[in-house]
Amino acid sequence: MDSSAAAIAAQGLIRLGNWIAQHGSSKTKRSAGRYRQAGLTIAKTLFQKPYLSTDPKHQGLILHSIYHRPNGWDHVAKGQKVPNGESSMWGDYHARELALLIQREAEQSTYPTFFGCLG
Repeated sequence: MDSSAAAIAAQGLIRLGNWIAQHGSSKTKRSAGRYRQAGLTIAKTLFQKPYLSTDPKHQGLILHSIYHRPNGWDHVAKGQKVPNGESSMWGDYHARELALLIQREAEQSTYPTFFGCLG
């Protein structure tokens, strides 16, 4: 399990659904809502326990991120077999990007893009 990968995937699914809705063929446009809904479902899971850190002493936002499992750099708590409970800078970054994407879509009637000014 890697919450940072889930945050990245959720953004991708929402953005893919939006792109298909705007640019897809009539046949593919039917799938746009499913991609968006999958991304929103992942977001709903990430932004609540056990993935959202609620401990004011913890320095991260999203828990259960993996740093580098093959090199054994992730902390494995006593009695556990796999790492858990950690945050990563990129996981928190992508979780914030996901939250901003959802918030901006809710506030605007148009889908925000960074490339809109390129024509």
